[in-house]
Amino acid sequence: MSVTSAEALTTFLRDRVGDHLRSVIYYDDDGGDVLYVRDDVADEYTERDIKEVVRDVRLEAVEKPHQEDLYAHGPLNYTVRSFEDAVEMHFLHDETSGTAVALDREVFASHDTFIGECLDVIDQ
Repeated sequence: MSVTSAEALTTFLRDRVGDHLRSVIYYDDDGGDVLYVRDDVADEYTERDIKEVVRDVRLEAVEKPHQEDLYAHGPLNYTVRSFEDAVEMHFLHDETSGTAVALDREVFASHDTFIGECLDVIDQ
């Protein structure tokens, strides 16, 4: 996936989830670019914080071949991390590039009914 594809994803997400899109970051060998960040989210992060996020997703991308070898599930396409206030989706293109997307948690809530039920069982 190129930066052009990541920009198309950004447009799709802005149309689909509107103000619930928190941020989109594309990274490759040359560095990382913030393609979109909502104003209130931008206020929460310094440039150094953003560099750390890019560093983190890069490290995950480097592990892509290892993860694919470790698990007999086929190619690793993306990861999802669910936090109290946001859901992070990381689309790993290869071991050097990818797109990281953050959404407000409530957007993803309609899609995680099964996960919600599992969490309810764990919390009992």
